Amino acid sequence: MSMHRRNRWSATMVLAAALSAQALPAVAQNPDAGQLEEMRRSIEVFSGVMRESLGFNERRGVFSPRAGDVQGHYLAGQGIVLELITPLQGFHNGASMQTLNSALEELSSQLGSLMSSGVVSRPDFDALRDSMAMSLRSDEIAAFYREQMQQLSSLLDMPAIEQALASAAASVQNLSNLGELDPDTTARMNQQMQTLRTQLTQRLAEAEALRRDIRDRAMQSDAIPSDEIQAGWARAREQLAVEVAALRAQIAEQAQILQAQNAALEAERLAQWQQSVAQLEARVFRVVCDYASGLRALPDDEHLSLMMIGLGWESGEGRRPDRVHVFDKSDLVACQRGDLDAEDLRSLAVSYDF
Repeated sequence: MSMHRRNRWSATMVLAAALSAQALPAVAQNPDAGQLEEMRRSIEVFSGVMRESLGFNERRGVFSPRAGDVQGHYLAGQGIVLELITPLQGFHNGASMQTLNSALEELSSQLGSLMSSGVVSRPDFDALRDSMAMSLRSDEIAAFYREQMQQLSSLLDMPAIEQALASAAASVQNLSNLGELDPDTTARMNQQMQTLRTQLTQRLAEAEALRRDIRDRAMQSDAIPSDEIQAGWARAREQLAVEVAALRAQIAEQAQILQAQNAALEAERLAQWQQSVAQLEARVFRVVCDYASGLRALPDDEHLSLMMIGLGWESGEGRRPDRVHVFDKSDLVACQRGDLDAEDLRSLAVSYDF
């Protein structure tokens, strides 16, 4: 590299470094031990005041944990971060039931498509025997018996029926867990589910008996069966179709009723939870406003951040995020001085879920 090019390159780097230095914000100075100790005391005192004012120090028994907690941290150049841990964060709405039902529907759809395409086979040798029986017949006879088998298979929409049964059973369990069903009612409804499953098993046994009869005829005869035999098979299929349709409708109706009860209950619980969160937030803002003087150690250009753990709106990922409120030090001082009230402080805070 020539001397001229090297000097020009050096000048360019110096200019770039100077511009970068001007663009960068001022870096916070490292706090000394005394400042950190004063900040730690401020956080401990303010956290204690919040715990007491919000009723977090209450215990349900001698060995029970506190009703909630406030944990504080300090980030130099940014401010104080307080994490509020409350019993409200344990609330979960109907996402579990919705997720279960969606998963069951997806599984039902997948099983149905796999079965219809022949990807999923029976766990025994029935399908193999049927295939062997068809292979021994002429094309005309094989086509006849194959159509008989397909007509029988189309009667049983097993994935959809199993999905409805599983959804109904899950709804009963959820209602029981939430205290909406007493033990006797839960046992009775579970028995109803078991009765429906037993009836479904019986219909499957009937279909299997008819299928074996058709297969045996295909293996033992070199001709298409008589009209009388075909009429008997048709009557058996029609009767089976009527019974399966009635059973499917009964199971679907039961599942829909239970799902509606769950949805109504979850909506009521969610509304109550939201009201409790709103009341807690109002109390939090009043406490912050009344006792902001305890944060004198906080530098004027820094902030107080409150993280209300697990109290945000449900995210699309099925988890409940935290509710975050960020206050300027100047707004805290104005509120404590009486220039602002708790509602004013709330409107000036930066609030979001994360």
